[in-house]
Amino acid sequence: MCRLLVIFTKYVTPMRFYLLTLIILASCKNGNDSNQKTVVESPQIVHSPDTAKVDTFKGNSETTEIICDTVYKNKGYKITLRRFNEDNQDETVPNSLFVFSKLTNGKYLPVYTDSIFNRVQDVQFADFNNDKVRDILVQNFSDVRSNWTYFLYLVDTLHNKLKKVKGFEVIKNPHYLPQYNLIDNYVMSGHIWTGFYKIQGDSVKDFEIVIYDEQKDDDSYERAYKKALKSILTARH
Repeated sequence: MCRLLVIFTKYVTPMRFYLLTLIILASCKNGNDSNQKTVVESPQIVHSPDTAKVDTFKGNSETTEIICDTVYKNKGYKITLRRFNEDNQDETVPNSLFVFSKLTNGKYLPVYTDSIFNRVQDVQFADFNNDKVRDILVQNFSDVRSNWTYFLYLVDTLHNKLKKVKGFEVIKNPHYLPQYNLIDNYVMSGHIWTGFYKIQGDSVKDFEIVIYDEQKDDDSYERAYKKALKSILTARH
């Protein structure tokens, strides 16, 4: 963090103060840019704000409706998140109803419902099983370090079905690696760490390999990351 300390004296004119401030701020920016690290496979979900039309209605309870026409063309899908217990802050107890509907004969009819805990009504679309169809991620909760978890629903557009992946919500900041058909993450905590996972059927396999990023400039995290990937991929064959 760069701190700006200015001592006011009768010798500092307004123009000199202005120029001095610009110089210091520019130096801070250059210093911060030079300290940034490049992380292998950026461990973040790609947010796509233009993938759906979102209408939010608030009343006695909070409801979000997402028309998914731009995500699943010509399928008539709609997602509804309806909060039925606004006071509940216990993530182990459901406070919202997730409904996946399909437009049939001019009406949206539910084809899948699930009671979940939802901290903020955020929905993301990303392919997590390499079938080239974007799946649905519904935000679960965020911890004190803003590490997000999600419920994952695999979308079957051929049969108009969803399949919930059990245990996916324990993965903080999930990020899919399509080239390996694996999931990794990047978790901010006392020690920044990364884990590795894979979807098998309707559940998640944890490879129980954890690497740490000590924020050093010696590429130790990148080397550990590549070693972990090699270990997982080698064990497959």
